[in-house]
Amino acid sequence: MAESRTPPSIQTPKQRRFNLQAVWRYINIHWRYPIDAKRDLRLDLLRGFAVFVMVVDHFGGSSWLYLVTGNNSFFTSGAEAFVLISGMVVGMVYGAIAQREGIKTAAIKALQRAWTLYKLTVVLTLALAVISDIFELPWSKGVNLTDPIAFTLRVIFLRETYYLADIPMMYTYLMFIAPAGLYLLYTGRTRWLLLLSFAGWIFYQYLTTRPTALFPIIGNTTFHVVAWQLIFFAAMAVGYHRNALWARVRTLPKWPYFLFATALFIWLLHLYSTEIPALARLYPGVNWDLIWKELFDKADVGPGRIVATVIVFQFAYLFSTYFWVPIRHVFGWMLEPLGSNSLYSYTMHIVVIGLFYVALPYLPIDIYKQGNLNTALQLGVLLVLWLMIRRQFAFDVVPR
Repeated sequence: MAESRTPPSIQTPKQRRFNLQAVWRYINIHWRYPIDAKRDLRLDLLRGFAVFVMVVDHFGGSSWLYLVTGNNSFFTSGAEAFVLISGMVVGMVYGAIAQREGIKTAAIKALQRAWTLYKLTVVLTLALAVISDIFELPWSKGVNLTDPIAFTLRVIFLRETYYLADIPMMYTYLMFIAPAGLYLLYTGRTRWLLLLSFAGWIFYQYLTTRPTALFPIIGNTTFHVVAWQLIFFAAMAVGYHRNALWARVRTLPKWPYFLFATALFIWLLHLYSTEIPALARLYPGVNWDLIWKELFDKADVGPGRIVATVIVFQFAYLFSTYFWVPIRHVFGWMLEPLGSNSLYSYTMHIVVIGLFYVALPYLPIDIYKQGNLNTALQLGVLLVLWLMIRRQFAFDVVPR
């Protein structure tokens, strides 16, 4: 008697569920990130992707890579990812030092890191200003260098910044106040840290409606510390309590949780693609441009931007967890070195882009309008950074 089989096209729901469970079991066994790994390489890879996004967007011009990076017009960007992951790493690394060697040792090490960032920020800002002014680079317009001594003093006291040096400046401020956050975490006052951080963010949202701003920094139009610190300190708390939080996450149904995170990410992409025109048609007479700006403003770190950052990071972290092996095989060779040396990558990408802008007026064609060629150049910058890291070029000079 011939064996009876159910054709795939008419499989029962029970059989389909079994197949999905088999696929999920295979992913968990063969593709999942190893649970016993000491260093979280997922954060290195994701931070490397944040560096990739910032390099492409800062390079500018016409490019196919904006389909991936969003060209700094998406609801979140590489900067938010960089600050979030940096906060998590601070909570993990310096939190572990505090638990092992005491809060004083952890605070000293964090301040030493802040001092390194401060020196880099000052040198980078001054070098950028001089080179940009000499060669009249696009971002040098509107910056007054007629009084170089006053400008230098403002840079030394972190009262003035420059294009592309604003992110290291903000990171310097955050690391200088990180020991206070570590102390609250170490002494079991996580709620106080979160409440104070949220209160600072709320205060800044109110303050920006006033004609003057508290403690203004000349040239800093986007990375206001009081607003951005919420992402940093919230992520620091997550990094410090990662083991307890991850233990809770493991109790959730893995497959439904991952599908939920994926659905949120897809919804965010759909919202971005439809945006204001669709809403304007549905609700005529509503000023959606103003609402959109208030929700997703980058300089103020609007509430929508925070939600979008959490959605994107949650999806990216889970996706890299369950599909770690194929992702690392395809992208890890470049993204991991960029991420594990993120400060070096950011610093050197400024050098490479600056040299390109210096040479740009002497090129025979307008490369920026040549999409394919400009895309290749952007990838070339990333490859140059990767080669620098592989060769450990200037590792004894540029902090990593």
